[in-house]
Amino acid sequence: MDIPRRLVELQLAVEAAENRYRNNSGDNATIALAVWSDATAALVRGITALSEETGVPRRELEVAVERAARPLAPALPPVPRPAGAKRGRHAAESDG
Repeated sequence: MDIPRRLVELQLAVEAAENRYRNNSGDNATIALAVWSDATAALVRGITALSEETGVPRRELEVAVERAARPLAPALPPVPRPAGAKRGRHAAESDG
């Protein structure tokens, strides 16, 4: 199935925003959550429009978009932080 590039890019934006949210705290996490929400809404609108245009079920398109984005995603997952490690830029400021 040929997936429009814009939908693949939106899927990557959703994933990147989710990663930023998970790796930040405070205001940075709030901003990342807002970006994730906007990107997710745009992705859902795009998939819904393509579904209506092509007649392909929406869930099938969601899976196809996720698969199409996978080869473009970073090869390595983010490195997990040790338990109790502080997050965000304030972590270094509060250590000393």
